[in-house]
Amino acid sequence: MLTQRLIVAAIGLPLLALLLLVPEPVFSAVVEAVLAVATFELARAAQPEERRGDLAIPVGAAAATALLVALSRAGLGPAIWALMPLTAIALALLIRGRNPFSDSMAGWWLGAVLYVGVLGSHFVLLRDVAEGQRWLVVLLATVFATDTGAYAVGRTFGRHKMAPKISPKKTWEGAVGGYVFGAAAAAIAILALDPDPPLDVLGNEVVGAYGTATIVAIALGTPFVAEIGDLVESGLKRRLGVKDVSNILPGHGGFLDRLDSLLFAAPWIYWILQWIPA
Repeated sequence: MLTQRLIVAAIGLPLLALLLLVPEPVFSAVVEAVLAVATFELARAAQPEERRGDLAIPVGAAAATALLVALSRAGLGPAIWALMPLTAIALALLIRGRNPFSDSMAGWWLGAVLYVGVLGSHFVLLRDVAEGQRWLVVLLATVFATDTGAYAVGRTFGRHKMAPKISPKKTWEGAVGGYVFGAAAAAIAILALDPDPPLDVLGNEVVGAYGTATIVAIALGTPFVAEIGDLVESGLKRRLGVKDVSNILPGHGGFLDRLDSLLFAAPWIYWILQWIPA
């Protein structure tokens, strides 16, 4: 298992770094494809065992997610905000237990599209802001540090279970450790990369440098929402009775298992950049 994880990481990390450097159209196309696969994974995992061979439902969900991402890139990004409350409601209904929504395949289909499509569209939206590539680096550094810190501290010092019914291995000590690691990584990445808006030909800032409020909100908020994202996906998997949504990445599960924290962190950073004045 460890060998598989290391091999996948050795291949995936360089590819991820390359993805951040490619032109925006290529970046968006790859993100769209990855999110479509992640939606397929969740929709297929939600199907009854006897219907796993019927690919129409998960393929349709994947196509709907791809369409959402394409529309966000085409300039309808602000409209994504209107779908955020629906996404939150759908996830709550899917996680909370038996109810008409979570007991139906239609509910899981819609929930998968909203969850992955709406939240995942923010990867493309974030790439499109001023210095978007640098903000994506901030996103990745923060989430990776949060996950690593939570694992290391939880494994070493974890004693008190945080949400045993959702994720039995998660502890409060690990959550605090992940938060501290993530907040530190976010602050360091922002200050090191200095992702300010570009200057015009006269040397004036086009929008204005990102201020202290932006840095504080991103550094302190991103690790928290990343951990919430991890818990949400754990809740969905617990509801479905699966360890991973798929086994497409040996030792890592599926694409959705790797994206859970990022799906929550990306919207946080994007909307902070939109809402807090420079």
